[in-house]
Amino acid sequence: MKSKTSCFNKTIFLKNITHFWPIWLMITGWNIFIMPFMIYNTSLQYKVMKDVTEKELLQMKSNDLLSIVSVYMNPVVLFIFAIIAVMAVFSYLYNSRSANTIHALPVTRKELFLTNYISGLLFLIVPEAVGFLLGTLVGAMCGYTSINHLLTGFLLACGISFVLYSLTVFIAMFTGQLLAVPIFTVIINFLYVGMKGLVYLLMSTLSYGMTLEIPGSKADILSPLYYIIRHVQLIYDYSDEYSVCIGFAGKNIVAGYCLAAVVFVIGAYLIYRIRDMETVGSLISVSWISPVFRWGAAFCGGALFGILFCGIMDISGSGAVFALALIAGLIFGAVFFFGAEMFLEKGFRVFHKKRIIECGAFLLIFTCLYVVIEMDLFGLEKKIPDVSQVQSVVMDSYNESVITDPELIQEFLGIHQQIIDSKKEFENFSKTNQDTFYIYIQYNLKNGTLKRRYEIPIAKEMLQDPNTVIHRVVEFQTNPDVYRNSVFNVSDENIKLQEGSIDLYGEDGEYSNYEFSAEELEEVYQAFLADVEEGNFKDYIYSRYTYDENRYDQNYFNTVSIEYTSREKKEDTNPQVGVAYKYTVSRDVVRSVGIEFDVNCKNIIAALIKTGAIDSEKDLTTVEEKSKLDTKNMEYEE
Repeated sequence: MKSKTSCFNKTIFLKNITHFWPIWLMITGWNIFIMPFMIYNTSLQYKVMKDVTEKELLQMKSNDLLSIVSVYMNPVVLFIFAIIAVMAVFSYLYNSRSANTIHALPVTRKELFLTNYISGLLFLIVPEAVGFLLGTLVGAMCGYTSINHLLTGFLLACGISFVLYSLTVFIAMFTGQLLAVPIFTVIINFLYVGMKGLVYLLMSTLSYGMTLEIPGSKADILSPLYYIIRHVQLIYDYSDEYSVCIGFAGKNIVAGYCLAAVVFVIGAYLIYRIRDMETVGSLISVSWISPVFRWGAAFCGGALFGILFCGIMDISGSGAVFALALIAGLIFGAVFFFGAEMFLEKGFRVFHKKRIIECGAFLLIFTCLYVVIEMDLFGLEKKIPDVSQVQSVVMDSYNESVITDPELIQEFLGIHQQIIDSKKEFENFSKTNQDTFYIYIQYNLKNGTLKRRYEIPIAKEMLQDPNTVIHRVVEFQTNPDVYRNSVFNVSDENIKLQEGSIDLYGEDGEYSNYEFSAEELEEVYQAFLADVEEGNFKDYIYSRYTYDENRYDQNYFNTVSIEYTSREKKEDTNPQVGVAYKYTVSRDVVRSVGIEFDVNCKNIIAALIKTGAIDSEKDLTTVEEKSKLDTKNMEYEE
């Protein structure tokens, strides 16, 4: 007779079920609490609701059901459950006696792996199925009609659990220590985005103009848990008077990860087949992973702590920053390299010839990376987009302006080029600790974004020189279109004025507030537009950069406050830990602005007189007058 090779061992399976019953109880309890209990508890509020239409009631129930489902399929919770299940069913691999005993039994490694893998997976799937079935029953009894949301949530929960569980099993095969399983799993799930963030931190420290903002990319999919949290989301639509939850985003992402999870399972089985039981207790159970661990620890530790050390020292100048960052990075890199080796060897005797040579090779490559960044061999510092690729430019030096006019964009690109060409001058200027300001630039391109941030020197004589960057930047902001946008951020036709007021100060400094009527507010707003168009804000804009005390008798302390609404339609995301909501926004957004002005803004002053807010220009208070009043009042109080 031909012998049969079993792929599943019933005895081991039943042992896992009975031995690890607390895990079953915990996960089942969570699912029962979230689904049937929360659905029933939420339904109680509808019994006391009045003056709600049937359409609104159905939508509210649908929203609540989707919110409950989003908690039920919370990726962070499923990730924790997956780790617990893996650590339970494969715990025998991390104890020498248990590992040798089980592998001495008349069962194949294939049989052991598949039995334990299926056991742990059922710890997750069966409780989710129980929660889904009970939730469906309770939902139907409580009058919920959108039961299809529960099925969608159940399938997504199963898919996410399968992905995270399979990846955790795969990672567990590489270590011989039980407590290393959750640590390595967390690291792997955030490794790519963490490394990307570290590289951006390094570039923002060494490269001229590079920002620390880390853009998302398709490659973030290499960090599964992070990517799932960010993209498997509830979709809300605000196009109506109330929010409408229309379902889940990211179904295709979960399906794609499920295909990848099959590869993880196959890889885990192949590693399990060749796994040496003598590696029990070792941090790394597969020898060729050890160099990766050493080099990864050395790079992360060296780069991160080197940059932190530079921040503590608070030095300026690209040459000094580069030298200190490199030296500190090399020192910390070597420390972390041999520190990682100590964990691998479980001892302190790690300074032998082979490892010293390997560490030297790492430090050489580490140095080359720093040199490449410092010399800008990839041209990132000099990169400026072509005007044909730019949809809009966001410039923020004092107030944020969004520029969409092609001619203005072309002019701004010229200013940006001069900033890049002035790199050495600006870095040397910053060493003298003279006045500087920061300008933030974001190009919204047809195929992404480009962000930069520069420290620009500022002095009164520079403002007067038309060839300097600061003069060109400030002059650019005096353009009517640019300044109007920096104040209101939207086009004129999208603005709906709601209410407004101006703060006033009496002869003794007492505060009062004049509120405009709708007609008066429109009068003041049109006066603001007229002053902008006539260039009457030019001196005021210049004075913001010089802090010139000679202008204190020209700039008014009074502020015109305007509240307005503007119609927006865009998509935005608001990720949180475990739950992330994706909003499709199409609604009136309420905003408020404060308009400061000076004696040159004749149209605003005339409008204030016409509306009756003031009797004459003498009723306005300059910065100098307000300072004297404050000083006088302080002396009186004393």
